[in-house]
Amino acid sequence: MEYAVDKLLSSPSSAVFHTDLSLAPELVKLHDIPIYPCFALMLAFNEPLSLVPAKGQAIEVCIINISFRHILTWLASGMHSERWVLHSTTDYAKDVIAQSGLEKPSKETLSKVGNEMLQEFLSTGLSIPQPFFMKAHRWGSAFPATSIAKEEKCVWSEKKKLAICGDFCLSPNVEGAILSGLAAASKLKGLISTL
Repeated sequence: MEYAVDKLLSSPSSAVFHTDLSLAPELVKLHDIPIYPCFALMLAFNEPLSLVPAKGQAIEVCIINISFRHILTWLASGMHSERWVLHSTTDYAKDVIAQSGLEKPSKETLSKVGNEMLQEFLSTGLSIPQPFFMKAHRWGSAFPATSIAKEEKCVWSEKKKLAICGDFCLSPNVEGAILSGLAAASKLKGLISTL
């Protein structure tokens, strides 16, 4: 006898919503979540950026909203690499999309975005070397503009025994997604404990 399955019915940030809403009317509110676009720039450096603020700290300049540092070490080869992910501001992403259109960005557009974001990062006045790897990516539906379940932290249907979780439930970041997932897991755990 099966009690629960993990399924991704849909993503509120996907361009096309492929869900049979008769299964769970609770999903209707996912259609109306406004989404903010963003460009992400992945960078890799051979040496640590020691003068750049601590991990996960926001660096806010004209077109960069936030950055995250990841230190990667290959133990077998003894190589070390420091990787960064820069997120553009919503306004910058909207401007680029208005100029280039909603279709998949061309290599030229992504190259231009990558170079602009890198130049902005370099303009912080911090000692930042040239990266050995750089790749820009458009994240058309990056961040939900509103939260749909701040109190409950997830959408829960006791009748359907359905938990819906994600950053759109609580807050538009990884922490919000994790906390929402934990709330959904707690609901499902409570359901299983009553069986």
